[in-house]
Amino acid sequence: MTNKKKETEEADLRAKICFVIMPISNQSGYESSHFSLVYEDIIKPAVEAAGMKAVRADETVNTNLIQLDILRKVIESDIAICDMSAKNPNVFYELGVRQAFDKPTVLMIDDVTPAPFDVSSLRYVEYKKDMGYRDVKLAIEKLTQTIIETYEKKDDKSEINSLIRLMELTTPAQLNQTDISAEDRAAIQVNELTAAVHSMQVTQNKILKSIESDFSRSLKVKTYDSRTNSISIDDILEEALNNPTKQRKLNLDFSKSKSI
Repeated sequence: MTNKKKETEEADLRAKICFVIMPISNQSGYESSHFSLVYEDIIKPAVEAAGMKAVRADETVNTNLIQLDILRKVIESDIAICDMSAKNPNVFYELGVRQAFDKPTVLMIDDVTPAPFDVSSLRYVEYKKDMGYRDVKLAIEKLTQTIIETYEKKDDKSEINSLIRLMELTTPAQLNQTDISAEDRAAIQVNELTAAVHSMQVTQNKILKSIESDFSRSLKVKTYDSRTNSISIDDILEEALNNPTKQRKLNLDFSKSKSI
């Protein structure tokens, strides 16, 4: 390991952690890579310019209990950034948890998303959705300054950083340091796996129904179930596999299923 690389790694370990709460999956009305670009082109440069290290949920790989690990970072990170653009429910859930503990948080939102009423009275950084060069540069500058100011004033109770302070609640939530038993850990893992399998089954059922509907309109010879008066999925799949064009469509739809 070179001295420069070692110094960089040591600096990363010393850096304050800035946990980034933002949409990770594709959002309606946005290109598929939009929020990855927001993270890479605006948020990370701003966090690094403030002398901190940015960490996003999809970079959390410390344990198999991903949800618990994310929540701990939401609560325990030195500072957090929350991008409210697209009004993603998961984002607001994590923001709510963060604010319940009255931890320093920088809010940001793009110029096409109306500021949610519940947090409209709090300060936030606005950036342009189309992310032109000059707009990105300006957004980085504004976000960097806001990160520095927010962290420096984290103990100043006169600063309105969360709804806790806005409502003048005197006792924010606190995290009890309790260990999870092996049984509870296994139960959580089973629940996560069950939810993932269920989600996959729902997605595949939707795709099969879509294929059935599409093929039933194009089949010349249809085989119907006498009880349901509907086309058999076995016949649809057989017809598809004997037809190169439909086979390509079938393969494409199932490949989409695996990527979800």
